[in-house]
Amino acid sequence: MHLKHMRPYQLRRATADNWPLLVPAGCVETHGPHMAIGHDTIIVEEICERIAARVDAVIAPSFDYGPTGYCLGGPADGTIDPDYTAFGDYVKSILRNLLEMKFRRVFVVIMHQGMEAPLALTFKKAAAELSSETALERFPRGWWGVEKLMKEAGDDTDLGRIHVHPMILPAASPPAGGDHAGYNETSFLMATRPELVEQDRLGDDAPWYCRQQEEKNSWTANVAHGEEMVDAVVDAWVAMLEGGK
Repeated sequence: MHLKHMRPYQLRRATADNWPLLVPAGCVETHGPHMAIGHDTIIVEEICERIAARVDAVIAPSFDYGPTGYCLGGPADGTIDPDYTAFGDYVKSILRNLLEMKFRRVFVVIMHQGMEAPLALTFKKAAAELSSETALERFPRGWWGVEKLMKEAGDDTDLGRIHVHPMILPAASPPAGGDHAGYNETSFLMATRPELVEQDRLGDDAPWYCRQQEEKNSWTANVAHGEEMVDAVVDAWVAMLEGGK
């Protein structure tokens, strides 16, 4: 169920029943001549749809405009790189509102540059700050180590509710793997949104990242590999969510 489609009574029911909130996060960045520039957000959205088809979950509107560092091109190539301070403030303000909706399990799902890159770090920083700020709002200074308050914090639904994870959880790899617009990412999109991939536009002048391996590259990407990866990724997420982690 999508958050922006919900009516208030549905939202109250979802939070009361402790449904997880899935937050897709990605970017707008050039992905070669053959793929949609929104790949990194689109694939997370597609994975979230498949997760929500198997477990009760809510899907939040996506964070599309994540940091890219212009690593692989600029605006003329279809890449956007926002002001990082402004983006961080925006992320934190939206996450705060999601917590105020009473979601007790918020999962930010990322498929871009890795968990130590600016996009993931922005969400992890916001999550840590919100947890600390919430603690200071609820407890007196020096609460850490006070048995009664520690127990309350441990049971508290306001602390530690935001979890930032890569879309490809460790349990899904292999077969799932990452690259940039190469064998894996191209296969991912072919399996989920085939209309957004045009392999016939790959030519001898295709960027280096399309041909990182001799046999496994953008040209040899295929639906079968994409479906295998998608299934593994979704299975891993369902297992984690059903485990209550």
